[in-house]
Amino acid sequence: MRVAKLKPKSIDWQFLAIVAALLIFGLFVLSSASYIAGQKKFGDPYYYLREQFFKGILIGAAAFFIFSKISLAFLKKYSFLFLIISIGLQSLVFVPQLGLSHGGSTRWLDARFFTFQPGEILKLSFLVYLASWFATRQKTIGSFYEGFLPFAVITGIIGLLLLMQPNFGTFAVIAFSAAVVFFAAGGRMVHLLMMCLLGLALFFVFIFIKPYAAQRFNVYLNPQSDVSGQSYQINQALSAIGSGGVKGIGIGRNLNSAYLPESIGDSVFAVLAEKLGLFGVSIALGLYLLFAIFGYKIALKSGDPFSKFLAAGVTSWIMIQSFMNIAAISGLAPLTGVPLPFISYGSSGLVIVLSGAGIIANVSRYQN
Repeated sequence: MRVAKLKPKSIDWQFLAIVAALLIFGLFVLSSASYIAGQKKFGDPYYYLREQFFKGILIGAAAFFIFSKISLAFLKKYSFLFLIISIGLQSLVFVPQLGLSHGGSTRWLDARFFTFQPGEILKLSFLVYLASWFATRQKTIGSFYEGFLPFAVITGIIGLLLLMQPNFGTFAVIAFSAAVVFFAAGGRMVHLLMMCLLGLALFFVFIFIKPYAAQRFNVYLNPQSDVSGQSYQINQALSAIGSGGVKGIGIGRNLNSAYLPESIGDSVFAVLAEKLGLFGVSIALGLYLLFAIFGYKIALKSGDPFSKFLAAGVTSWIMIQSFMNIAAISGLAPLTGVPLPFISYGSSGLVIVLSGAGIIANVSRYQN
C-alpha cells in the first residue's frame, strides 16, 4: 500500500499535545537554568530564553508544520539527495573559514548570521534515507551481502565524518537509531550483534587514538580521580542531582547548578533535578515515555513500510538521545555532549527535533 493511495486524516492530537507539553516544560526548565548564565555573559537574564523561543521554537514550529504536511512520497523520492546534501554540509565543518570549534570539537558551521550543527540535520536525513532504502529492499534485508553489508558501509562512512570532528555522541545516536530501523525492516539479529561488536571495537579504538575520549572514559570509571579538573562536570552534576531531593530546592534558588559547566546544554538535566527534584524528573521522564509510546504506536499503525520505518526511526532517535544525555549526566554512562531533546539550549537542534516530530505527526495522518 502506498502513502499516496491513503486518504489523509487529522494529526494525532494526543501526540501533538505531548510535543507541546515537552516544549512548554523545556522552556520552563531553561528559563531557570539560563538566568545566571545570561546575566553574566550578556547582562540579560532572559537572553538564552528569548533566543530559544524565537530561533528555536518559532522556526521549529514552522518546520513542524511543513513536515507534518509535506508529501511522504516526496521525502521518499528525494531521500538520497537529502542525504548527500547533509553529508556535504557535514564535510564543510573541516573548511577553516566555515567550521567553528568549541571544547576541542569542530561541529558547527558559521553561516554569517547564525551557526548550526550539520550533524543535527544528518540525524534526520539519514533516517529518511534508510526508511526509503529498506522499504524497497525488504526481501533482501536479511542477506549479509545485499542487506547488512551496504547498511554497515554507509553507516561507517557517516561515522568516519563524525569521528573526525570528533563527535562520538552524535555518531552513537545515529548508529543506534539506524540499528532500530534496520531491525524493524527485517534485519537479522545476528547481523545486529555483529554491528554491536563492531561498534564496541570502534569505541575502544576511538578511545585509544583520541586522548580526550580516553579522559572521558576514565572519568566515567573513576569519577573521583580529578574532581577539580576532568571530573569536575560530572561531580557537580551528581551534586546538583543529589541536592534536589524529592521536591527540589525551587526555581529561584541555585546551589551546585550555579557552578555547573554547560548548565544550559548537555548538563541541563542536572539543573532540572536540583530545582524540581524527583517530582520534576518524573514529569520529564513521563513526557518522554509518552512520546515514545505514541510515536511507536503511530509507526505500528502505519500501513506503508516507508512511513512505518521512518516514524519508528525518528521516535528511536529522540528517545535514544534523551536516554544517552540523562544516563551520562547521572553517571551511568560516559559524558557524550549530546543535548537533551526539547530542553537543552540550541536552536538548530530544536528545529531538527521538531522537524522529526512533524514527520511522525505526518505519518499519523495515514494510519490504518
